[in-house]
Amino acid sequence: MKRVLILITILLAAGLASTPASSRQVANQRIQRVPLRKNRIEMKSPTTWFKTPTKIDPKTKEQLYYDPKPSLVVANAKAGKYYLKFIGVDGKAKVATFQRPDCVDVIVIASAAKSTSGYRYEYVVRNIVTSGCYLDGFAAQNFSTDISPKRPSKVNDVFIGDMSANIFKDGNWIRFAPLPPHPKVQPGQTVKFTLYSSAPPGVVECRVDGGGALTGDGGDELPAELVALISKVGYNAWPRGLTIGPIDDLKSMSQGEKTAYLLNTLPKCQGEGWMTTQVLQDYERLLKQGDLQGIFESIANDLKTNSITTEVFAMIEGMKGG
Repeated sequence: MKRVLILITILLAAGLASTPASSRQVANQRIQRVPLRKNRIEMKSPTTWFKTPTKIDPKTKEQLYYDPKPSLVVANAKAGKYYLKFIGVDGKAKVATFQRPDCVDVIVIASAAKSTSGYRYEYVVRNIVTSGCYLDGFAAQNFSTDISPKRPSKVNDVFIGDMSANIFKDGNWIRFAPLPPHPKVQPGQTVKFTLYSSAPPGVVECRVDGGGALTGDGGDELPAELVALISKVGYNAWPRGLTIGPIDDLKSMSQGEKTAYLLNTLPKCQGEGWMTTQVLQDYERLLKQGDLQGIFESIANDLKTNSITTEVFAMIEGMKGG
């Protein structure tokens, strides 16, 4: 019996050792987009707050104060919901509900199709099943003066508008927000947004937000301490990541400038799960040899074999010619 067990052990070891190295490498060389990242901003109940002088007590002649007694209570951790409790100026207890904008877990898939009139950008935004609430909106950065549709506008029950330059500093930002009767994009669901531009695609930032912000009783008279608390998790808390978007400067780049751009950008793409480590190394080697054409000849097959994503393919495809 002991000899049989030894023989089985030897055969199993031999079988594992005989697995081709290429097969093991393929298993470790699969692209996998990563969800947008979160800042993990912590919210805590105020420990100190300001009491507002109101009037002098006519009997005691002492100063009376309005004490709001603000507090924060977690209502639903997964959904990012909090109860904001305080005493109103009328002396009654008030409760408002606040939902963090980072209550969503999102993966963005982008592509850019070239035509005679320019590029059609499509963003597939997945509110994945681990999300705690519905997707409220998607914002994409661009560096182009030629973007359509015109803004503000409403297309297929989706509001499309430019964001203020004071919110996210670099470049231009366009936000897409589904509006009724468009159904809410719940966890596990997907929504598509489209842009058009004459500018070719490059790597840009994107952000999303979810939930219903501030609702409920007493929102107009929140104590300053609670206002400051929810302001801290405003735009800074929007989950963020990379995608592709129109960049005017890419139109006029020389071959050398395109090479330098890719050498700087492709490692970021690999960090987003858009290309395998092996393909990144292959592309970097070709770029350092000045062989951009070699990459042009590889991208179609690399996309077909899931070695790169549509983002990398579109960016490099857009550099052909010129």
